[in-house]
Amino acid sequence: MKQTVLISGAAKRIGRALAESFAARGWEVVLHCNNSREEADILSSGLRESFKGRRFPVVMADFSSPEKAAADVFARLSELGVKPDALINNASLFSPSTISETTAELLRQQMSVNFEAPFMLMNAFYHSYGKGSIINILDTRVSHNRSDYAAYSLSKRALMELTRMAALEWAPNIRVNAVAPGAVLPPPGKEYSYLSELAAQTPLRKVVEMEQLIDALWFLLSNSAVTGQIIYCDGGAHLNL
Repeated sequence: MKQTVLISGAAKRIGRALAESFAARGWEVVLHCNNSREEADILSSGLRESFKGRRFPVVMADFSSPEKAAADVFARLSELGVKPDALINNASLFSPSTISETTAELLRQQMSVNFEAPFMLMNAFYHSYGKGSIINILDTRVSHNRSDYAAYSLSKRALMELTRMAALEWAPNIRVNAVAPGAVLPPPGKEYSYLSELAAQTPLRKVVEMEQLIDALWFLLSNSAVTGQIIYCDGGAHLNL
């Protein structure tokens, strides 16, 4: 029986790679986007061409309004007659700012997109379906106290704790896990060498490839004995406290 996954932030970068991986494994994929509708439509069209008989629908929602976004997403899923078996909270907002530099507005933006929206989506998934699997994409930064991305790091830490709480509350019908990647793709404007420089500072001294991150996610998704776990897929960077 064909399974379905909802991926937030599916139009670009890690989200796009996840969408392509799920499609290749026979899944229907619901592609969430906000400002990247053109990229999402192009991805959907390409996937429909490669994998006949699947729709790869695009769902738009602005995570800066978390409650409305979750309501809009799940209303659209109902209209489409789609019932996801899995939810991957991948969309995020990544803004640099130390604690002393963080404004109230920046803090609200980071928490809304990176924590509150996943929180509301997870709740909607639970109340709508009552069973399945949820995977949250975190960041290796949750393991340390460096404050160069203070609001972002705090929002991801909150999502990490939510992962564990929800795993306990919603067991046994819904499993909730997370992956905390290091640098997998260079940020806009940076070359691949940027990743090599970061990797040289980790215990394993090698760049984490996208396929390795996807492997970690698939382990959490496919192993029915695992819930409440966080896998650091970061070359050991989280050990450098």
